[in-house]
Amino acid sequence: MSDFSQKNMEIIERIQQIIDHENLNTSSFAKKIGVVDQTIRGIVIQKRNKPGYDLIVKILQTFNWVDPEWLILGKGEIQKANKGTGNSVYDTASLKELIDYLKEKDDKIEKLIEEKTELKIKYNMIKNEKI
Repeated sequence: MSDFSQKNMEIIERIQQIIDHENLNTSSFAKKIGVVDQTIRGIVIQKRNKPGYDLIVKILQTFNWVDPEWLILGKGEIQKANKGTGNSVYDTASLKELIDYLKEKDDKIEKLIEEKTELKIKYNMIKNEKI
């Protein structure tokens, strides 16, 4: 299994841990975070999709006790540590950094999808010219 697939599997397992922690099923979890059931089912049960930026943000906004670094990177514990008021600026900066990283990755994926579509169109045009 590639590093990408392994990391993707790990985040899927972490999302399942949140569902279990909240004593929810995939349908009630989806409803609670404001997405359709099939979105969560495709990620957690069928494992055919990966969680994107928007989904991760919804999870973190809904379950504000979840440590973003744990959810995204698998570092630390599922619940945020009680760090007191002195570290709240660090928490906000760290969360922003993680969200920016995810957004950057989503943007790269979108660009690659667009490039693939353009190349496929060009390929089909060239293929049709040879016929």
